[in-house]
Amino acid sequence: MAVRDITIVGAGPAGLITGLKLLEAGFTPTILDKQQEIVSTLCGEGLSADALARVPFQDWSAYAPQEFSHATFIFPNGTRAYAQKKCYTMDRTSWFRAMAAEFEQRGGELRLGTKVERVADLKADLIIGADGPFSLVGKAVGNRMEHIGGVQYRVRSSYAFDGMEFFIDKRYSPEYSWIFAKGKTLNVGLLGRQKDLEKFIADRALPDLEILKKEAYNIPFFGTKIQEGNLVLTGDAAGVTNPLTKGGMAACIHVAEILVDCVLRDKVGEYQQRVFSHPVMAPEYREALRYFREIDNSSLDKAGAMLNGRDLAHLDRATKLKIVVGGLTHPRKMRTLMKASSYANKYSW
Repeated sequence: MAVRDITIVGAGPAGLITGLKLLEAGFTPTILDKQQEIVSTLCGEGLSADALARVPFQDWSAYAPQEFSHATFIFPNGTRAYAQKKCYTMDRTSWFRAMAAEFEQRGGELRLGTKVERVADLKADLIIGADGPFSLVGKAVGNRMEHIGGVQYRVRSSYAFDGMEFFIDKRYSPEYSWIFAKGKTLNVGLLGRQKDLEKFIADRALPDLEILKKEAYNIPFFGTKIQEGNLVLTGDAAGVTNPLTKGGMAACIHVAEILVDCVLRDKVGEYQQRVFSHPVMAPEYREALRYFREIDNSSLDKAGAMLNGRDLAHLDRATKLKIVVGGLTHPRKMRTLMKASSYANKYSW
């Protein structure tokens, strides 16, 4: 039976982007959200120009207070490698509110202050769960996910940033820390614990530091099941966040495109299989994340010495071979890390 009535639970980024893409394809979805107003949850707020170009909301530049020509990966010994890719930090709450307004202007129905108590009470041909990491729809589907905590401070400082900065240093995080400029403020955070973020900030000695706000959040990834009949999941509810970068926005854009195509072709039953076979859910991520967490600072410094000043997107074959055999980790593990990283670079931010 062709899908006519579509209900989206959740007016966060996944719900709004999916709703706009469905409107673009000729459908008229309804979005329900328990909040009385659109408010963004915590996020580093970094997005690439490539990802932004895929959002069906063209006037996003007014909501991007900072533009970068590159991302910088900083190793424990201070060496730096670069990804030459245009990216931005976004003022997410105002951007999402503008997307919600455009959703309604295009004919979609948005019902804020509407709490869904039971999924069984929803009557629609297709019900899309975009209701976050503790999704009610996700429980009905039977999805399971892994989680990691993120902590971030919004600060003022005269810090001289070098692009969108990622610090790969196991003294602070098992994965990475970040400093993202955002107009007159900075987002400073890490994947891990608040006390480690305090140490990171102290060691960085940010000049003229003023802490404006402290935030913590839960990041779900490695979703196991995202469909049960006419119930489907997207965004944090699905656990499609990239396991390496922990970037979720770009992933939900690609997943929304898959879902809309399935609806257009009357092949909704193919949704889960297509998402799980897409690079946003590449099987290499699980091993790659485990290998990355195993790498110590001594090995990271070796990698930094090999990569210092280099553009990661344009490494020659000799440099790649040197990395694989240079003692950073076992060659098979290194190949897995490099393959997963190439997917992450293209599909996760």
